[in-house]
Amino acid sequence: MAIESTLTAAAPTSGEDTRPASRLGLWVRRHGLSTGLVLILAYLVLFPLGRLQYLALENGAEAYREAIALPNLGQTLFTTLLLGAGSLVIAVGLGTLLAWFAMRLPQGMRWLATIPILPMVLPAVAVVVGWAFLFSPQVGYINLLLRQLPFVHVEQPEVGLPAGPLNVYTVAGVILVTGIQLVPLIFLFVQSSLRQFNYESIEASLIAGAGPVRTFVLIVIPLLRPALVYSAAFAMLLGLGQLTAPQFLGTREGIRVLATEVYRFGGESPVDFPLSAAVASPLLVAGIVFIVAQRILLRRDFRFVTAGTRGATRPLKPSPLAAPAIIVYGIVTLVLPFLALILVSLSPFWTSSVDLTRLTFDNYFKAFDDPAVINALTTSVVVSLAAMGIALPLGYLLTEVLYRRRGNAVVRAIIDTITQVPLGVPAVVFGVGFLYVYLGNPFMLYGTPLLMILVYVVLVLPFTVRLQLTARMTLGSTYEDAARASGAGVLRTHLGVMVPMMRGALAGASILMFVILTHEFAASMFVRSTRVQVLGTLLYDQWSRGSYPMVATIAIIMSAVTAAGLLLAAAVGGRAASLDKL
Repeated sequence: MAIESTLTAAAPTSGEDTRPASRLGLWVRRHGLSTGLVLILAYLVLFPLGRLQYLALENGAEAYREAIALPNLGQTLFTTLLLGAGSLVIAVGLGTLLAWFAMRLPQGMRWLATIPILPMVLPAVAVVVGWAFLFSPQVGYINLLLRQLPFVHVEQPEVGLPAGPLNVYTVAGVILVTGIQLVPLIFLFVQSSLRQFNYESIEASLIAGAGPVRTFVLIVIPLLRPALVYSAAFAMLLGLGQLTAPQFLGTREGIRVLATEVYRFGGESPVDFPLSAAVASPLLVAGIVFIVAQRILLRRDFRFVTAGTRGATRPLKPSPLAAPAIIVYGIVTLVLPFLALILVSLSPFWTSSVDLTRLTFDNYFKAFDDPAVINALTTSVVVSLAAMGIALPLGYLLTEVLYRRRGNAVVRAIIDTITQVPLGVPAVVFGVGFLYVYLGNPFMLYGTPLLMILVYVVLVLPFTVRLQLTARMTLGSTYEDAARASGAGVLRTHLGVMVPMMRGALAGASILMFVILTHEFAASMFVRSTRVQVLGTLLYDQWSRGSYPMVATIAIIMSAVTAAGLLLAAAVGGRAASLDKL
């Protein structure tokens, strides 16, 4: 009886000591994953940006006072706004027109609709250099041809070569090159919107006697307003934070924008991190405004719909201008710059005369014999693959939280917002932020590939999450629920059922991430070191030294690496991973 009474006394009654432990376990099961992801995202994304702003505000915001006192700051701000607005007009105008033409291609020429996307495959640094080889005022190939025309007259100097009639090393040149670089993004936004159209209103306008131009202006453009507003804001933001074209084409002529100033103070010696942080603040504010506006617009986009019985699967009447317009665009933006790169890479020197008999592969032999090129090539591939290896599963977990609505609504909103921050904040801001944070204790990562991997993971997070989330929403939860009902655990369900069914989306995300990372230039310029270089930063060093044939050779190698990665990912992912699905 004594033993029985002891056991009875020791036995916990219902609702006693076990409640805290059970509540903790329940909280961990419900909120542990989402809370852990919030902490990871906050450290990776927000901490570098917060440290930058704290640095700029130290000592009574002295860095801001120094920034305001910079000579020609007004001109720099004006040029930055001009770059953003000018590239916006070019990108939206061309991108919208090309998307409309792509929907009106003849049946046998629908493959031409992929041409406006192809500039995304070429590295931005390679395209910019190709434009320089074409339109350099003295030895640009297009200028050489134009000066041969009888009606083109340029001043002949007493010493040196004649210049013109075109010059890419101007504000207008930088704006034009930047705008053309942004055209594929606008094209994809608008084309996606056009595919959702119901064309009854367009057909009614044409039947009523309105011409194609009037129908396009009065019917199509208003229906495209949500896509145009969003894509225009995105293009404006990308233009404001652009570093590639201004750094390659503008700095030699003293053309400065905010991004080049951030690099001048934060990426070149002597480094002034507080001043760089202060100069980067307008870009950071613009990015935050874009993210907030995006969330507001996405909540209200249901207002812009068309209703009817026939959708975008019914093609419009083919336009005789569609195919020629897209072909001309492809020749100007793809063929000519790439041909210029090939020609310079096969030449001993970049000169005003083109001698086909002197073309040689010596530059390629020199490149592959150069340890710096091999190291940069290896680093580019390794850090890109490593970043993809981290970003894909991290994006999958974030997708699971957002789709399954794990955690409370506030936590999910925080995850969704932080994930979009790298899409809005220019890469130069993240570059200088990561450089400052990891330049000293407690994590001294400068000079190691890990620093580049971390910043690369942050830059591609928005893209992998959005692509995976779209696929997850399309797939639904039926297969997952069936697997769980059959006795499969969580890990087995995802690895054995969900991941294989999302293979196409994962391959598509891999393609996009590989393209972005192997082309990445802005952030890489900050986190590189003498021992850790990627092809883009090495190309810039060769450009600064005037080694133009080697610049062209490295640009061709970068393009080949991207093409190889695209083919491999497409082979793994199948047709669902094709570039036009992105």
